[in-house]
Amino acid sequence: MKLTRDQAAAVFKRLHSTTGFLVRMRERMERIGFLRSDRLLQRAKDAENAMRDLCMALHYASCEGGVGEPRDRCA
Repeated sequence: MKLTRDQAAAVFKRLHSTTGFLVRMRERMERIGFLRSDRLLQRAKDAENAMRDLCMALHYASCEGGVGEPRDRCA
């Protein structure tokens, strides 16, 4: 099953703000002194990276011109 461009754009719009939340949370954890080896900080980084990757794929899938990767690989 593939998402339409409109569906991909709608999901992107919903998730994009969550990506920002994860970025701010990770930055705050680093600022207040979480060690780089801390498992919670590592999981926060992993979540941020995964969400960023998902949002980028959704963004590409929402583009009419098929920016980045072919649409069938994005959605």
